[in-house]
Amino acid sequence: SGAGRLLLDRARDILPRWIERLQPETVLQLGQPLFWGMPPGTERTWVLLNDGAALPPEAYLQVCGACPDMPFAPMRFDLVIVPFCLSRMGDPEAVLDECWRVLRPEGHVLIMDFNPGGSLSFMRRWRLWRRDRAWPWRRPFLPLGKLRTLLENQDFILKEGRYFQYTLPGLEKNAQWMELVGDRWWPAGANAYLLLAQRRDPERPLVGLATPVKMRRERRKVSSEAPAAYDHSELG
Repeated sequence: SGAGRLLLDRARDILPRWIERLQPETVLQLGQPLFWGMPPGTERTWVLLNDGAALPPEAYLQVCGACPDMPFAPMRFDLVIVPFCLSRMGDPEAVLDECWRVLRPEGHVLIMDFNPGGSLSFMRRWRLWRRDRAWPWRRPFLPLGKLRTLLENQDFILKEGRYFQYTLPGLEKNAQWMELVGDRWWPAGANAYLLLAQRRDPERPLVGLATPVKMRRERRKVSSEAPAAYDHSELG
């Protein structure tokens, strides 16, 4: 739809500024390659993990695999990007668990997802009520509050977040005006949100952390020691 295309365009506009701030050397992106207009350049390695249904440009490395069971060794990436796919996964907690495992100490996860309070959420309910089989988003959208809880339970520290893209279906021509008004007066009515979190390590407390961090659950230690089928040394 036009609103969906505008949402992806807005995400493509936002992402480069976050990449520039974080300066990651190795990036893992989950799901389909939505950011083809952003070549990673020679200064960083960008890996796509998906089912292989779409072929990215040669500048990216593509790995076929499942997000809840990533084929990577522990602590291999500086940044994991999860764009508009966490809501569609059957076990978001397992995916975030794997994100923590493959991130280096103090690495970041950047999540973009659909806001249940936005117009696209109401459109989803309308399409499902009409039994539209072509509608791609059948699962309920993941609320921001629930995502914050999942991240904290997985030993991530919440850093920043924002809402974005306020266009209503049928009013795509007013997209720029609605972005300005929405940011000012109606942030919770956005179609999407972005949340940045940082991996928290019991053995390496983050600078400025006043209280001791609780020890990682025993299951984390077991999963981190699992053999990996894809090692960072092979990334080139």
